[in-house]
Amino acid sequence: MRVFMERAVLFLHAFPLNSKMFCDQFKALEEGGIPYIAVDYPGFGNERNFPSEYTIETLTDIILGKIKDLGVKKVIPVGDSMGGYIRFDVWRRYSEIVDGLVFVSTRAEADTEEAKKGRYATIDRIKKEGKDFLIDFMLDAQTSPSTKKDSKKMEKLRCIMNEATEEGIIKALKALADRPDNTGVLPSINVLALVVAGMDDEKVTPPDIVKNIADGIKGSEFVVIPDSAHLPPFENPDDFNKALIEFIKKVWG
Repeated sequence: MRVFMERAVLFLHAFPLNSKMFCDQFKALEEGGIPYIAVDYPGFGNERNFPSEYTIETLTDIILGKIKDLGVKKVIPVGDSMGGYIRFDVWRRYSEIVDGLVFVSTRAEADTEEAKKGRYATIDRIKKEGKDFLIDFMLDAQTSPSTKKDSKKMEKLRCIMNEATEEGIIKALKALADRPDNTGVLPSINVLALVVAGMDDEKVTPPDIVKNIADGIKGSEFVVIPDSAHLPPFENPDDFNKALIEFIKKVWG
């Protein structure tokens, strides 16, 4: 199958979710006639497990291979959390296809040694106990107080997370632990950039951490979304969509 779109918004999801976390963005972009592509990582959503361990760079090559098969020439990558690390790698190695960049609840820094040890400890526990404890932890850590009060939204999040396989989670955790530091990449970014943080993200990527990205990119726009923590596109889609669509129009006219 081949579908031609000269340019498209590229949605890159957070861990341990899948592209369904952007369901409200799909609706908004469709209403606005804006083309988009959404992918799942191996072992998440509808994507089968990768046959071996992989790196962030491997994921980038898989995703861009699919984009090229569709005939897409230019993208605006929108990456939340783990999606942000892939988006950094897209810029580092394939900047010629990037029209603009949207950073959401992510960081430029690599894992500290303590953080790496934590990821591998989580892997060991998953192998012994399964993934349920991790999903419970992520549901608490990634959501704002207002999201927690919305039982339907929390249940939907749990369902999305539960679609991840344990094998997929483990391989993703290893890729996250081994990702490179991207702080040195920031000064090289010479396209329009939107940097988004969740106001209530206290446990994963607090606004001041996310702002380091905006501070490192000349001319970037920094937006803090209220009533959201680590997942602004899902938690507060109205405010997020407003910022996103305004940015897309700024890039593409």
